[in-house]
Amino acid sequence: MRLKNLNPGGRIAVTLFALSLLAALASAEILIFHSLGYEMSVDKVKAKYTGSLLVSAMWGSMYEYVTEDESIAIVEHWIAEGATEEGYKDGVEQVMDEDCTNCHSKTSTMSEAMPGMPLTSYAETRALSKRGLPTGKLLMQLHVHAFALATILVVLALMFCAADIFGIWKVLGPIVGFAGLWLDTAGWIFGMIGEWAAWWIMIGRGLLAAAIAGMAVVIMIDCWAKVPIIGKSPDA
Repeated sequence: MRLKNLNPGGRIAVTLFALSLLAALASAEILIFHSLGYEMSVDKVKAKYTGSLLVSAMWGSMYEYVTEDESIAIVEHWIAEGATEEGYKDGVEQVMDEDCTNCHSKTSTMSEAMPGMPLTSYAETRALSKRGLPTGKLLMQLHVHAFALATILVVLALMFCAADIFGIWKVLGPIVGFAGLWLDTAGWIFGMIGEWAAWWIMIGRGLLAAAIAGMAVVIMIDCWAKVPIIGKSPDA
């Protein structure tokens, strides 16, 4: 089956599906950009995925609620020194009380409250000071991330293979997409071990985004016209 052989309704549906994926991809990238504090750099990725969740949030999405940068420095020093209870009581507890616990409390009534991630005690704060994403959060995100994107890649690849393009591209598109997905998710897991995993995440995310965007654009064009450069004649 070729995309051009679909009736107009089918081609419209496929086009809108591809367009919706592009919109979703753009939204996801904006959300990631926001979570990194509107600065896309390897240091920001290291902080978010291979550093402690607590510090990465304070430098990133929660930065507007931090009283001063010195507060983050206190938390960073505490973690570097082993995240002891004594160190917590000597300075970190005050930082949490001033900047975090209004929302990060099981009893918070704030509009942006996060009772599921409390920071009102040493044990709760220390749990978010470990390298990489917390185990529960990691498993939940990996489940949704891998399952959803793998499904999208399969559906997209099937449509992509029905386009009138040269065969090598029909192979490269899905391979690049899944390679990016595996590299990205592996980076999340190995982020608990070392900062080098941040490079896996950045490269994997780039490959994944490029594959999804590229296949979606080719599909949209092929429904109505010949794809430039990599397209072949429908009669070939």
